[in-house]
Amino acid sequence: MATRLWNFLTTDPDLAALESVDRVADAADAVLGLAEALKEDNPNLGRVAALVSQLDSLLAAINAPLGKLIGATLPFVSISTGLLRVYGETAKKEPTLAQAVALMSQAAYLESLREFVKQHPKIEQWLIAKDSTPQARTITLPVKALGIFELTDQEARLATLHFQQSALAGAFNSALQARLVQLGTTPEQADRITQVVAKNTNRHMKTAIAAAGDSLKHQLEGDRL
Repeated sequence: MATRLWNFLTTDPDLAALESVDRVADAADAVLGLAEALKEDNPNLGRVAALVSQLDSLLAAINAPLGKLIGATLPFVSISTGLLRVYGETAKKEPTLAQAVALMSQAAYLESLREFVKQHPKIEQWLIAKDSTPQARTITLPVKALGIFELTDQEARLATLHFQQSALAGAFNSALQARLVQLGTTPEQADRITQVVAKNTNRHMKTAIAAAGDSLKHQLEGDRL
């Protein structure tokens, strides 16, 4: 059965019941707020639920000012492991393989994007300068469309082994490429960037899997026997 990247969190009644009324300015602030909240051993679940409800996906953050997102120092990968833990505790059930990979892949892709930009100071300076322009607040539809992307268990397994060959990589790359072109790069430049980001996402996926619970590891090990 296929799962969407995010709505299993927003439609879970146990998590939704915890939601507070806190609101933030944009998706980047929501993602950074999750990173801040989930670094705690006992996160404020009302705050977490409120931030989750403001997102269509973690990658919605690239529809916000990217300089602000890239400049943050909080780890993105731990957002996925933190959300999986919160989901398991509130819903009283383990996330499925597709649900776990959906969260981990988004966080790993954001981490890979930040890593790439930090390694290229000119790109980082360009993104920071773009934060004050109208384009930085303009919604890119392919990014918004990630909210209805559906991930199957088969594609989830492929993403844990060879992310850059998966349907997830294709969808994430299309969204990021569209966003970069909207901000002013050429399609060729955007394609080169997204290919590197997708390739390096593999490494961050492995970090997320290593930090995940035994249930996910057992699912993956069982698939590979």
